[in-house]
Amino acid sequence: MQGWVILALLLSLRVLRSQGQNGLAELPVPHGLTLRPDLPAQTLSLTWQSDSSLFDIEIFHTELMNVVLNETVAVKADPGTGQHSWTWLSPSPLECTSHSVRIRARNQQAVSQWSPLQTIPGSDIPEKTESSMYPQDKVVPVGSNMTFCCIVKEKYDFKEIMYLGQKMSATRLSRRTYAITVTNQPASGNTGTNVVCCSPSLTLTGAVVFVGYPPGDVGLVCETRDLASAECSWEKGRDTHLKRKINRTNYTLNGRDCLPANEGKRWWCSSKVWEENWSLVARNPLGTIRLTDSAQLSDRVHLLAPVNVMAVEVKAWNATLQWSWPVAAYKKLEMVCQLQLISHELSSTRNYSGTGLSSVMLEGLWPDVDYNVTLRCGSKNAFWKWGDKSAPYIIHTKMDRPDALDVWFWMDSSNTGRVLWKPLSVRKSHGALVGYEVCQISAEEDGWTPVYLSPESSSYSIILNNSIDITVAVAARNPAGLSQPSTVTTPAYRADSQLSVPELLATNGTFELSWQPNANASRGYVVEWTPTRCSGLCPVNWEKVPESDSSFTLKTDGLEEGVRYTVSVYVLSTGAATLLQRWQGYSQEMIPAQPVDELSVNQTGSDVLLSWKPTAMEHQRGFIRGYTIYLENAIHLHLIANISNPEVWSYRVKGLPLNSSYKFKVKAYTSAGEDTGRTVAIKTEMDTADMLFVGILVPLAVMFCSLILVSICCYKKRKWVKKAFYPEIPGPKVPGEWSSSQGPLDVKPSPHSLVHIVESPEWDFSKKSLVPVPEEEEESENDNVEVDTDSDEPALLRYYNQVVGDGSHSNHVLDSSGSSTASVGSTQTEITYTGIQSPSSSQGVCVGGGGYRPQTQSAVDPAEPQDDFEAVFQDDGLNTGYKPQCSWQLDSPEAENFSGSLGSPTSVTSSQFLIPESSEEKPQSSSTWFHSFLGGKS
Repeated sequence: MQGWVILALLLSLRVLRSQGQNGLAELPVPHGLTLRPDLPAQTLSLTWQSDSSLFDIEIFHTELMNVVLNETVAVKADPGTGQHSWTWLSPSPLECTSHSVRIRARNQQAVSQWSPLQTIPGSDIPEKTESSMYPQDKVVPVGSNMTFCCIVKEKYDFKEIMYLGQKMSATRLSRRTYAITVTNQPASGNTGTNVVCCSPSLTLTGAVVFVGYPPGDVGLVCETRDLASAECSWEKGRDTHLKRKINRTNYTLNGRDCLPANEGKRWWCSSKVWEENWSLVARNPLGTIRLTDSAQLSDRVHLLAPVNVMAVEVKAWNATLQWSWPVAAYKKLEMVCQLQLISHELSSTRNYSGTGLSSVMLEGLWPDVDYNVTLRCGSKNAFWKWGDKSAPYIIHTKMDRPDALDVWFWMDSSNTGRVLWKPLSVRKSHGALVGYEVCQISAEEDGWTPVYLSPESSSYSIILNNSIDITVAVAARNPAGLSQPSTVTTPAYRADSQLSVPELLATNGTFELSWQPNANASRGYVVEWTPTRCSGLCPVNWEKVPESDSSFTLKTDGLEEGVRYTVSVYVLSTGAATLLQRWQGYSQEMIPAQPVDELSVNQTGSDVLLSWKPTAMEHQRGFIRGYTIYLENAIHLHLIANISNPEVWSYRVKGLPLNSSYKFKVKAYTSAGEDTGRTVAIKTEMDTADMLFVGILVPLAVMFCSLILVSICCYKKRKWVKKAFYPEIPGPKVPGEWSSSQGPLDVKPSPHSLVHIVESPEWDFSKKSLVPVPEEEEESENDNVEVDTDSDEPALLRYYNQVVGDGSHSNHVLDSSGSSTASVGSTQTEITYTGIQSPSSSQGVCVGGGGYRPQTQSAVDPAEPQDDFEAVFQDDGLNTGYKPQCSWQLDSPEAENFSGSLGSPTSVTSSQFLIPESSEEKPQSSSTWFHSFLGGKS
């Protein structure tokens, strides 16, 4: 089945092919093909004969047979000739290479055979051997695309094509031809755009292309200058960039060639006859433009400039000016003329009108002034525009007497002042001044006293006589005469300190002043301003205000910034001026130029007082609004106070830690900001009384706390303390029998001992222990005899060898009235302590029991009362003797139960026994608080 389908398809294709061959045979081939090239336009026109109206056209580059065009076009035959015509625009110049064309007819079902090739030769044929480049000198609009070709010389190689200095990518068209295409070309320069073809042998071939714009002229206007001919002007548009003569724009005016002249931005052509309708045609290779205009002659009159301008009569205040016209027809024309007067102080314009106007009177001129005069006129009835200006003409007016001076009197102090006047301007001096005359008169003088001053002067000093008013007159003089005198009477002096001067703030570069009207201001007011507290020749300015005004605007642009000015308003009457109101202000406030003065710091306890003086007024440069106090450290400033009252010049910093260093900085500030500030440093110290108080309290508190801590510690460690400092002493064991018969014990005294031995037959069996007894000399009737303790002789020592019975009860108490007077009778040897305080006395001096204390020998009589004696010893200045060690005292009642014991002195002067007789019994300690504390007793 499939085989049959395939066979049917092949048969159908064969039939269709045979039908196509039969159709081709039926269409005739176009004949009579001719080619007509238009080289400048780069077009190729084709003509041929055929009965068909649809054709296929193919165009080749002949040498390489590259297809340039393959297109089907519909072309109808010309009814008259029966020929078909078609034009092709070549993208490249036709000279670049040969082109071949063929054509065939076509209908909806068939096509004819191709016609024979027709060829037009190019410039690259072998017969032309020279190098060339195309197109040459072509004019194209800006932004167009263009193809350039280079034909290399025979037997030469191609290198590159340069456009505007840049190498372009080239395409080969034939054996010797290479082409480039440039898109969106920019406008050419004055000489056009160069395209250069290079070969390796440095042979150059080039072409020039002119890229520009079509004409763009606008605004054709025609007018008459002489009431007969016409001048048409217009404004040229953008530059066409076509500077070559053959490419320039050509103009025709109403069909006549026009060679335009340039006058500023406008170009113009003239015509000898006025025509109401005008047409201007502008043409260049890239385009054509037409401009039109229409008007009547009387509506377009543009007068020429007046000539022979001159002043025929010149006075101080007026002058007559006349001129003439270059066109006679102007004498019958209604015209208006404009006169411009220019001097160095003013400029004015005046208008005059008339028929054929040729002279005017200039009034209101100023004497001795040069005026520059220019004149122009125009048609009055149908004004079109002002005519041309005349050449400048100078008029110099004559001199006249000067105007009266503006005079004011400024008081330096209560008895000195200056009369001031404003220099006259050129228009008011009416001529060069030669000087001033100043006259003054008082009630005590009969006439005027003239003083002559140079023309450079502007003030004169006056000394006032007490309170007498002085009237001063000032007049200016020039070669024409003397001005009217201006008089002023000295006002009363009013210092700023005598008035309440409010602040004056500048607003938008002005001082706005206002005051209450005064009934005495018959001659108005004077506003005066001058630097505050200025010394010497201060700049004083003033302005007079009519009596009807009670306000004034003072511009601050002429005032110095940061300078305080005093502004005063005076009332002018028949007599002396009186001060009405006064202000002080700044045109522009600035930060103070210098910090505060005399900054000091004083300490009071833990407080610090800062004090200063304000900056001098000339350095304030603004109203001081307050002060800021800073605490300064190495890193930054810490604000501690802001004083908004400028009259407060001190500040107290409270509660500062003592023994520390501080730096304080004080800054004054205005509305413009703070100054740099002034710094003061201080180290706070403690007061003497406080230091003494602290020096006493602190050690006492420390000692008290230490004692408490030590006591607590010792109480808790009392066993250890007792063991460490008061160990138990074992009792002595005495061998032998102490109950033997009593006998005297001779003790041989030491050579240097103060103790001497005496024999006494007495024996006191009531003694339970060894006790000291006084010397024999002390037992004499005169108990007040002083013992010579400084003697070199050995002292008498009486010693009792006595056994103290266990059952004996001794209730003896040692006499504390004096150790030197107590004695115990004995039949044996007695031990006498000469000049040594008794144990009882020692108990009164030595507190706390044990310990060794040397005693200084007192020079006081031993017989004196004990109280006085202790007072002497308590005086540190008299403690020059010797003090014995305090003995162990048996203050406890338990002491009665001790048996008699043999003790030994702790020193040669000791009267107490430190070792008890019996070793079995421990000696009890003293009953003082310390012993109780160590014993743990409460």
